Amino acid sequence: MNAYLEKLREGGLKVTARRRAIIELFLNRNGALSPQDVQSSLKTRFSQCGLPGVYRNLDAMAACGILFRIVSFGSERRYALCRAADRSKHHHHIICVSCGKVGNVTECAFHDGMMVNGFELLNHVVQLNGLCASCAETMRSDQ
Repeated sequence: MNAYLEKLREGGLKVTARRRAIIELFLNRNGALSPQDVQSSLKTRFSQCGLPGVYRNLDAMAACGILFRIVSFGSERRYALCRAADRSKHHHHIICVSCGKVGNVTECAFHDGMMVNGFELLNHVVQLNGLCASCAETMRSDQ
């Protein structure tokens, strides 16, 4: 928890009870949550909890590297906690398409400044989708 609170401060954000509660919520889950999921959980602790404020907090936490926004084929936004030991080092995420579990991937063939098909790479975002070991085993045993 303390590392995430420090990341808030480094990002120029105040440590508020609501932001602390959001981090706690994600720490207790090993998958993605929608802003509506977060709002629903926060309403039990905070009487005033509007969806626009939840979106602002989630986006601010994503900007400072605590959360990351999951790219999906639907229109629903989802966020997950970045659990990388060193969030300042370059890494990507892999998401189980069955249960939503999130993992970290540290290997990457790209680096900023390299040339890719005639383009100088400024930055990049990669999300890998797959099946976690548990879901893959379940699918194999169901066949």
